[in-house]
Amino acid sequence: MNIKEKAQKYWKEKTVWTKISDFIFIALIVALIFPASRMQVLVFVKQLTSFSPKAIDKEERKAITITDYDWTFETLDGKIHNMKDYAGKTIFINQWATWCPPCVAEMPSIQKLYDQVKTNPKIVFVIITNEKKEIVEAFLKKQGYTFPVVLARTETPKAFDSESIPVTFVVSPKGEIVLKEYGSRKWHGEETVKILNSLN
Repeated sequence: MNIKEKAQKYWKEKTVWTKISDFIFIALIVALIFPASRMQVLVFVKQLTSFSPKAIDKEERKAITITDYDWTFETLDGKIHNMKDYAGKTIFINQWATWCPPCVAEMPSIQKLYDQVKTNPKIVFVIITNEKKEIVEAFLKKQGYTFPVVLARTETPKAFDSESIPVTFVVSPKGEIVLKEYGSRKWHGEETVKILNSLN
């Protein structure tokens, strides 16, 4: 048996998870050797290891306060809004930044989720960042994303405050946090679409 045949046999005997681990290891080595590729490699790894989110059990859900709804932001076309305007609707909130690999990794999935539910007027997306408008616009244009992105104009309310990003919340029309996830997730799966549509 030659080296090629041995390699093929070795590869066939590996489990799926072992193969994924190998790809991740190789990607990390590439990132170390070529620093310029680090962002792309980290995004790839995050996408490979992201899982679908889970809703919070009904008995453990916490209601946000009127103060928590008081969050002002600006759309990219210069309009000022407050989250109070969305009270009574299902609100998908994602805090992110263009420099954050896990944030960038989950953006395609958020776009797919948005495309699946955007015709439902009772579901609102608040994809919010603290970055400068020009940076955000350039990023969105390059990637071709169409979900609505807003710029924070007041401090993050206590209920949505986080020391890390990305962080995502889903608030029900009743004002309960039904989903809270830190880190990159697979958002466009059937379970998430079902959760969003079931709240209305």
